[in-house]
Amino acid sequence: MATTSRHLSHIKMPKQHFKVCFCFRRMFRLKVADEPPDEIDILFKEYSQHGIMSMDDLCDFLVQFQGEEEGVAIKKHAQTIFDSLRHLNIFHRRGLHVEAFFRYLLSDLNVPLAEVHHDMNFPLAHYFLYTGHNSYLTGNQVSSASSTSAIIKALKKGVRVIELDLWPNSRGDDVLVHHGGFTQKNLLRIYPKGTRLNSSNYDPMIGWMHGAQMVAFNMQGGGHHLRYMEGIFGANGGCGYVKKPDILLNVGPNNEVFDPRAIRPVQKILQVLVYMGEGWRSDFGPTHFDFYSPPDFRVQVGIRGVPDDKDTKYSRTIEDDWVPVWNEEFSFPLTVPELALFYIKVVERDFSGRHDFGGQTCLPVSELRQGIRAVR
Repeated sequence: MATTSRHLSHIKMPKQHFKVCFCFRRMFRLKVADEPPDEIDILFKEYSQHGIMSMDDLCDFLVQFQGEEEGVAIKKHAQTIFDSLRHLNIFHRRGLHVEAFFRYLLSDLNVPLAEVHHDMNFPLAHYFLYTGHNSYLTGNQVSSASSTSAIIKALKKGVRVIELDLWPNSRGDDVLVHHGGFTQKNLLRIYPKGTRLNSSNYDPMIGWMHGAQMVAFNMQGGGHHLRYMEGIFGANGGCGYVKKPDILLNVGPNNEVFDPRAIRPVQKILQVLVYMGEGWRSDFGPTHFDFYSPPDFRVQVGIRGVPDDKDTKYSRTIEDDWVPVWNEEFSFPLTVPELALFYIKVVERDFSGRHDFGGQTCLPVSELRQGIRAVR
C-alpha cells in the first residue's frame, strides 16, 4: 500500500515531558490516536468522494474490502455505524469524514468475530461447552471463600456449565449448595488435577483435540491457558456453545477417529498484518511503563492448535510511542485450521529484560473475518 505525508504533515503533535535523573527534562511529540495514519487516509480516499464517505460508499467498503455479505443486512450495519458517529463533531450530515471513518475502524462495531451462527439443533455431544471447575470459589482451591459472586462472574464471561455441590445440612432436612458435577450420557468432562491448589489450569487444547465436550477450567485463575479457553469460546457470538468441527464428529473411510498427531498437508495459510495499537493512555498513567519516556511496545503473535500448528513470532519494537504503528505482516501455515487459535500479546519492552504486560487476546482462526479489524 502506498503512503503519503500529506495528511500527517498538518498534524500538530502534543508534547509530553519526562524527568530524567531529576537533572533535566526530555520532551517527546505524541501522536493523537484520533488522527488517521497515512494508510488509512489512502484507503478512505478509495471509498469516498470529495472527502465524504456516503452510506453507499460505506456499504461498498464493507462488502469489497471487509468481505461482508451484500444485502439488506449490510445496509442495516452501515446505518448502525452512521448512527454511532452522529453525535461527534467529526460527522458530516452527508456522510463520514476520514476521522469518523477511522473512529469506526477502532470501535466495537468492527470486531473480528461474527455473532451466533452455528446450528444449535444438534445434541449437546456435538458441541464444546464452556465449563467451569469449582465455580463457587473466589481464589485458590484450599482456603478461598465460597461465593455466588464467583458463579455470577463466570456466567457473565459466557460459562455455561457450573459446578454445584449438594450437601445435607446438620438437621438432614435441607441441602447446602457448594458445588457439584454436571453429567450427561455421551459427554466427556475433564478437569484440573487436585494438586493445582493455586487454581492454575492445564492446556485445554489437549481435551479439544480429542473431542471432549466439557474441558473444565478454574475460572478464578489466570495465565495463557485461560486465554485459550476464552479464545475458543469467543466463537459463535460468545454464547458458550461451539459446534465441534466435522473432523471430530465424523470417522474416516476405515472407521478411524481423528488423530491430532498425524502428519497432514497445510490446509490454509493465515496472513495477518499487525498495523497499530492505541488506548494505553486511557488505561495507564503517563509513567506506568517508563518513568523517563513513553513506552516501547512490541507485539507477540502466535498459533496454538494441534502439535504441527504451533508457532510464535514477534514484531519490531516501536520506541517512545503511545500509539505505535508496526505495519508488519505475518504468515502461519495451518494443517488443522478448525482447531487453531490465534493469539496476540503486547509487551512494553524493558531492555533490562523485565518486560511489562500491555494486553492480550486470543481468537479462533476459523471465525476470523477478513479486512481491517479492531481487537481488544
